[in-house]
Amino acid sequence: MKPRFLVATVLVGIAVLAPRPARAHADLLLQVEELTVDITKDPNNAELYLRRGELFRNHADFDKAALDFDSAHRLNPALDAVELSRGRLYSDSGWLLSAKACLDGYLLKRPNDAGALTTRAQVLTRLQLRLEASRDYIRAIAASTDPGPELFIERAQALSNEGAEYLPEALHALDEGVKRLGQLVTLQLLAIDLELKQQNYDGALSRLEMVAEKSPRKESWLVRRGEILIQAGRTDEARKTFQSALTALESLPPTRRNVPAMLELKRRITSEIENLK
Repeated sequence: MKPRFLVATVLVGIAVLAPRPARAHADLLLQVEELTVDITKDPNNAELYLRRGELFRNHADFDKAALDFDSAHRLNPALDAVELSRGRLYSDSGWLLSAKACLDGYLLKRPNDAGALTTRAQVLTRLQLRLEASRDYIRAIAASTDPGPELFIERAQALSNEGAEYLPEALHALDEGVKRLGQLVTLQLLAIDLELKQQNYDGALSRLEMVAEKSPRKESWLVRRGEILIQAGRTDEARKTFQSALTALESLPPTRRNVPAMLELKRRITSEIENLK
């Protein structure tokens, strides 16, 4: 599998292409109206109520969502997806114990539903049952044909928040993500933070090098390397690294070098160099 990399331009592109809130609201209302017409024509169709309830839930109209889920269950008590939708509704509403109860019931019938396992893992994390959450993330990853990086990240975060003794397992979770998805920046950045929590500076620097070598721009990664070297007490190397970062930044064309973000980065670099003198 070809490695995938997260870059700022992707995030900018998503922001540009994402629907405006007003447009999204209009689309939702149109879908609700269409489903309401369908329900009028076929009032005993539980699936229609379930679909409309999901639209209400996604728009945080929880009371209407609950009413539609109740109608779907009344019309077809064997429709398992109602329990999943209720679990998500209760999770969104902050009723975590109720959410867990619904998801537990649903997963007894459909134990390999990756989405339900992920939702329950998130609920368990919020209930501070992090080790149980980790086990659900493992099952969700195994059940997914194409798991996203967020599953590995959320599992690692749950483990690392459980205590220092779980940091090695959290790192292993991220390395599993790297093995499956490639050298994703998001995975390695969290791994670097966890290495630093264990004061494994060489491990953090090694991971940083793997990320940096794939990037066409080096100045930001050099700054991060310098910061890690300071934490490791290797001030001579840190000073040289910050100087390299400054050289890389100043080699950029003026149109890139003089934007606010680069000017702020230059200020940080020169400040670090002065402090290290």
